[in-house]
Amino acid sequence: MKKVALYARVSSDRQAQQATVDSQVAALKERAVSDGHHVFPADLYVDDGCSGTTLIRPALERLRDRIAEGAIDVLYVHSPDRLARRYAYQVLLLEEFSARGVSLVFLQGASGENAEDQLLVQVQGMLAEYERARLAERCRRGKLHRARQGMVNPLSTAPYGYRYVRRSDAEPAHYEIVRSEANVVRAIFDAFVHQQMPLRAIARRLNTQQIPTSKGGCWRAPRVHALLRNPAYMGQAAYGKSESVESRPLRPRRSKPRVARGDARTHRRRPADQWISIPVPPIVPAELFAAAREQMMRNRQLSQRHARGQRYLLQGLVVCARCGYAFCGRSASKPSSSVVYRYYCCSSAQAARDGTARACNNRSIRADVLDAQVWDSVRQVLQDPERVEQEWLRRGAADGAAAAAQLERAQAKRWVAHHQRSLKRLLDAYEAGAICLEELLPRAERLREQIRRAEQAVKQADDRLSQNAVLSAVVTRLQDFAERVGQGLEQLDWQGRRQLIRTLVARVELDEEQATVVYRLPSSGGRPGGGHVDPSAPSGSSATSPGCRLSPWRLGGS
Repeated sequence: MKKVALYARVSSDRQAQQATVDSQVAALKERAVSDGHHVFPADLYVDDGCSGTTLIRPALERLRDRIAEGAIDVLYVHSPDRLARRYAYQVLLLEEFSARGVSLVFLQGASGENAEDQLLVQVQGMLAEYERARLAERCRRGKLHRARQGMVNPLSTAPYGYRYVRRSDAEPAHYEIVRSEANVVRAIFDAFVHQQMPLRAIARRLNTQQIPTSKGGCWRAPRVHALLRNPAYMGQAAYGKSESVESRPLRPRRSKPRVARGDARTHRRRPADQWISIPVPPIVPAELFAAAREQMMRNRQLSQRHARGQRYLLQGLVVCARCGYAFCGRSASKPSSSVVYRYYCCSSAQAARDGTARACNNRSIRADVLDAQVWDSVRQVLQDPERVEQEWLRRGAADGAAAAAQLERAQAKRWVAHHQRSLKRLLDAYEAGAICLEELLPRAERLREQIRRAEQAVKQADDRLSQNAVLSAVVTRLQDFAERVGQGLEQLDWQGRRQLIRTLVARVELDEEQATVVYRLPSSGGRPGGGHVDPSAPSGSSATSPGCRLSPWRLGGS
């Protein structure tokens, strides 16, 4: 008896609540029973409220795992767009299921058993992708039209202090003031405008009073700042305040991969004259909101980081090697002296005070000390670029990386030859009539996949072996750059030094005892940003190695 599975999907929780997924399951069960199969509860794979534009779905993940194990022979799906909305994803899943010998049955659409059916499935996939793009554009235009008519429907959710009331037969969607939260909003505006309290002090007071945010979290200064900037509190909710743009961060975010897996995107605030105002019940007077806006502009103008721009040379580059948080600038002075001391401090301490993280024990460091050490390291690398190549080669010989790559390359080549011989014997058996076509296709596909993996392993080993040549080219470019800079390093002003450091340095990692400068040089995988350089290495010693530290630079008292 063949083992069957049923897969159903709806793209929103609202569809799931309207039992549209139940109708899919009922139709799939009826078709499977009519084909002579028995359907058990464990054979159902249902994704409620999961978008078809992604492959990361709980039920689909379990289904693919079962298919990879060879536990499913026939898969029933309502239509190709239930499997995936994007044509590329449909092709990927269809090829994956076919390679495991799974027969795919669509209730609406072709099964893909012959060339005509495969063409129809591909056309349906492209139409589904087109339909999604068309629906997205229609949705955007519809929201824009409703916002211009003064409806709150495009906003979908309400900010803190309001409750979003959905549309009904009696009245349209609207905002409703939550009295307890509205009192908190008024207190925040009063503390900021009349009491002149800083944003962090306001957030600390709210957390001390155990007043949660709308999602039950802790208050932080950025959240308070966003609340004070929201024009909805003076009765004018804004639609289209931000837009999605590509993000190019200076360094990777904490707990994120060093190399981006795709195009990073973020939201950028649009000019106020491009917003669409929607009238809502006000919580604070317009005069108080305008006073808060003026106070924020005044704070921005009088802020020390804007008044003194040349303070932190490594701004945005220093990270904590213990907890992964960024180091931020702090200043302190003695009451009896006018001298101001600047430090780099781990920002997890502030997060711990806000109750959102655990503070680490990493110590602070004087900004002038760290700035000088990093600048000296950059200058040494520019004056002696050969140190990079020498250290790379020395470390590669010490840890046996080249020998290991040679062994991996030879082993991978043997596997390629072995699988190619197996594939040739399989084709010979089919030509001799020893096996049928149904048995040939899945076995041949598995062998081809193994050949592709082995060839990829050969390529990766070749890439590691060619790193020396790649590094030599990088060192040559670094030498050319150093020659162009020439003796002008000593004449560079503060802005010039910062620009040069940001060009060459990926990040500066600090722990309790040592600092590590990570340059934008090829790592062992051939990607930028992996060479660790000891900032205190003397000019005659090696200074760079992939993923390791040399004699530690001890942080002095600060």
